[in-house]
Formats: sequence, structure tokens, C-alpha cells
Amino acid sequence: MKENLGRCAEQLRYAVHHLANGSGTPQGKLTSMYNETTFGRICEDDFLDGSLKNDYLMITGLLVQTSRPQAVANIAAMSDEQAGKTIAQICSLSEAVAYALGRQSNSE
Repeated sequence: MKENLGRCAEQLRYAVHHLANGSGTPQGKLTSMYNETTFGRICEDDFLDGSLKNDYLMITGLLVQTSRPQAVANIAAMSDEQAGKTIAQICSLSEAVAYALGRQSNSE
């Protein structure tokens, strides 16, 4: 599991870096992040059951909805406020995964 969490931490760190260095609207930043990073390769099975998995599922539920499976279309339909909140959630998840990975490393 540590290997999966380490990969997730790296992918999330890259996504956050991309968001931080992007320009334009929040929707544009999210669209660029989704298209140009490996964020879409993270899967729910990479997380143990619990808050990290729940947070990840909440974010992906906003990006990929069953009624509109295209993340780019869902992002474009978001308000600036919702896109900004989604960016904040991605940043928060990245921090939480890095913290959990550090805790795993320290306990070994």
C-alpha cells in the first residue's frame, strides 16, 4: 500500500504544482491539470478505506459524473466558486496523502 500511496503523493504533488503555476480561470486551470497531468491515473483502490479515499471520491465525483462522463465538460459547467473549491480540495488531498505517507515511513 505504501507504494500506491507514494505514487499518489507524487501524482497529486505534480497536479498541485500544475494548478499553482497555471493561469486563467479556475475552470481553465482544472481542465489543464486534468489533461496535462497524471491526476486521472489515480484510482480509488490506491487508497485504504477512510478519509483519504472518501476525499478522493468526492473530488472525482465532481469531475466525472455519470450523467456527463467527460471531466472537461463537467469542469466547464462549474462556477468559478465551485472550481476554486475543487482546486482547494485537490490541494488538501495532496497534503493529507503526503502526511499519511510520512506517517507510514516513520512507523516502519
